[in-house]
Amino acid sequence: MAMTTGSERARATLAYLRRKITTGEWPVGSRIPIEPELAEQTGVGRSTVREAVRSLASIGMLETLPGRGTFVRSAAPTSTLLNEFLADFTLEEILSYRRALEIEAAQQASTHRTDDDLAALERAAIEEIGCTRCPVLGLANGADDNAFDSKFHRLIFDSAKNRLLASLYAGINDQLRSPKHRGRLANVATAADMERDHARVVDAIRRRDFIDAVHAMVEHVDHDVVIVNDQHEVVPPLARTPEQQQRIDAHTAAEAQAHI
Repeated sequence: MAMTTGSERARATLAYLRRKITTGEWPVGSRIPIEPELAEQTGVGRSTVREAVRSLASIGMLETLPGRGTFVRSAAPTSTLLNEFLADFTLEEILSYRRALEIEAAQQASTHRTDDDLAALERAAIEEIGCTRCPVLGLANGADDNAFDSKFHRLIFDSAKNRLLASLYAGINDQLRSPKHRGRLANVATAADMERDHARVVDAIRRRDFIDAVHAMVEHVDHDVVIVNDQHEVVPPLARTPEQQQRIDAHTAAEAQAHI
């Protein structure tokens, strides 16, 4: 019988922990099992588990808080270098790029999704029916730090089968949690808006219609996470001119009329 080397056990342990995170079994924000439990689950020593946890912490997927435990920080690898790079850009620039990533992910998901991906998206859409996020994200009074990590959106990136898109998206969400952006972002979608938007995105991905997937995601991200001023008034996206907004509004109104 072949012997299992220490490096093989370490790689297997790392893969096990990472899979728990990427599949959503350990959701973002959740606390993972303690070291002895993980050692028992994986059949390796505690030192091997500890090293695997350190490795995932170094790429931003886990975070260990003294006295509290180890928590899932991101469903995809992020890096300190990426966060430092993003810190040089304005919130308007970052959010504009986030929109572009989500739209591209929806398009690629419509092409590359599997039946399992579609089933997971449909379940996530049902799970999030009736859910709304804090109207103003990142407030000191306890807004959810995981508001940028919707399971539904993460699954779209999983369905796109593009690791770079997913990693950049995770890094941007991490940047949006930074103190300097606190209170400047809002979710203006109602529960009904979210349900309708998610249903349209899922339907387009189900039909593998990349054009409809793009249109559905464009309309969704316009009110999913937006910038607000001190009076909590919505600031238009950076890259959009008044003329472009008028064309979008006219298209949206025409679509709504067509579905009546």
